Amino acid sequence: MTTVTRARGGWWHDFVCPTHGTELLEARGDAFVCTYGCELRGEPYASAWLVLEHQAAARLARTAARRFRRHGDPADQAQALAVVREFADYCAEITAEWNRDSESWMLQGKLFKQALTEAIWATQIADAVVVLADEPAARETMGAPVATMLGALLDTIVESRRVLVDDRDDLTSNYVAWLDAAGALITRALAALAAPTPHGDQERWIAQAVEHSAVALGQDGWEWEGSTYYHLFVLRAYLLTFAGADQAALDPALVRRLRRMVDVLVGFAGPDGRLPMLHDGPYDRLGVHLEVLEICVLAGQLWDGTGLDTVEAWARRRIGERHDGLEDLLDGWFSGTPLPAPGDVLDRGSVLFADVGYAVVRSEASSLQAVLDAGPHGGSHGHLDTLALYLYGDGVAWQPAPGVPPYGSALRRGHYARTTAHPTVRADDADQLESSARVERWEVDPATDTTLVQASSDEAIDGVLLERRVESIGGILVDVVRATTTDGSARSFTTAFRPAVPFEVVQHGDGWRTGWSGPAGRRLHGHHVADVASVLVDAPGRGPSDDPTVPLAVGDWTATAPSVTFVSVFAEADESPIASIGLNAGRLVIALADGRTLERELLP
Repeated sequence: MTTVTRARGGWWHDFVCPTHGTELLEARGDAFVCTYGCELRGEPYASAWLVLEHQAAARLARTAARRFRRHGDPADQAQALAVVREFADYCAEITAEWNRDSESWMLQGKLFKQALTEAIWATQIADAVVVLADEPAARETMGAPVATMLGALLDTIVESRRVLVDDRDDLTSNYVAWLDAAGALITRALAALAAPTPHGDQERWIAQAVEHSAVALGQDGWEWEGSTYYHLFVLRAYLLTFAGADQAALDPALVRRLRRMVDVLVGFAGPDGRLPMLHDGPYDRLGVHLEVLEICVLAGQLWDGTGLDTVEAWARRRIGERHDGLEDLLDGWFSGTPLPAPGDVLDRGSVLFADVGYAVVRSEASSLQAVLDAGPHGGSHGHLDTLALYLYGDGVAWQPAPGVPPYGSALRRGHYARTTAHPTVRADDADQLESSARVERWEVDPATDTTLVQASSDEAIDGVLLERRVESIGGILVDVVRATTTDGSARSFTTAFRPAVPFEVVQHGDGWRTGWSGPAGRRLHGHHVADVASVLVDAPGRGPSDDPTVPLAVGDWTATAPSVTFVSVFAEADESPIASIGLNAGRLVIALADGRTLERELLP
């Protein structure tokens, strides 16, 4: 039975419903359906579906090959060989010319619109070939056709990297990491077939990965764009590049960088292992959970301890019964023994990632975790969300970074990358500018279970200074936001609440109370007061980007003045431990239900 459709793939991001913004589900005959019953036909959906189909076929070949190695069922070997040979036969017809449907900004591919897509697909095919080539009979079955396909793929990878790095002078691009991963695995597969490797051996590609990591990562371990997904994307590419390498022989500087990348995930994850999806990236997608799982499995073979257990457990829960078992077959990825975990393994306290500007605020007394985005815009994958504050709990995303739908959706730039989608400040209902913020105070005191971060930006809104101060005090989270015009003129400022859970607002005295309802009866309580006349509106809005059509209540808190200070106090509990909050002579006074009083300074 034919497994591979003999047609070129397009761009998978086009596989999205233009009406609802959700990724399409599947092909039914010549129709492509969405969750809400839309039936779409023709382009760009057909070629986008082919990307997913070709990638799934490559994953099938990789899984079957590794399952055969583990269990020895000839049917698995036959299935893997059939897929690899069918791709080789089709590629023989098309690899002489570039894909004419590629868009001008893309690196041209041949089997796909993008060479990036081709590289991702090629890593899986090459890994399947390496495993299958263990047996002489299988090597003979693959033979010259497969070697020819791999050689042509390697030519594409080399040319694409030259265009990207030399012609476009873009060595920091995340594409480069994947071109190197594909080059390394294809080279390894050619060697396994005893075929020529005209572009050097695997060491060339590993050396290039070292070069890329030196310029694409900050000292805090983050990939320079500050997008959670692209951080994962690049880390996964690096780990794939080193297939078969001896851990002890890897460049020590590279190993340190990789460890910092892993520590980012450990330090950034929520209490349940959920990774906040800041900036571009799918909010909740099977493919991403599989990628996270692969990173956890491969990193767990590079070191004898990673701290990623909770992250891996979250990914496995989200994948559930949809898992085909591939990642559990990736044993022996490296040729040596795992390196000892460094002694300074990151703990689960509050952490500031100084280069990317993300502050993660935690407390021993509560599962409530706050993430303040006080970093740079993040290039093409950045969002207009300077000084946004995201909130997570154990098993609940209270106010998460919303991610984006597939890029073919107008809602990516039309809503989710805009300021209105994020819990931050906008002026006169306009988007922020592409901007950077700066962290001015960072104080952590484990003895008193307190963390304080203060940050500001005078770039996000023209003529306005934005300041935000977030403090966790024994499980109570205090959030102070101030917007001030530099010329003394009054403007309309709005600070936003963007829950991903049912949300209600009640006016109370001089301020408001908000109730956030999580699963299994979980509750987050908010108490809110401003220093000038203001209105907190409970309005209809969109939730996270995995399903933009789900209506959720959101909050827009607006005041018109030359300067306004918005103060919110949050606590996770069945009943709020906070009786009231108020402002008195420039200080915040929090009256607790147990009779105690907390006083905190506002922004100076």
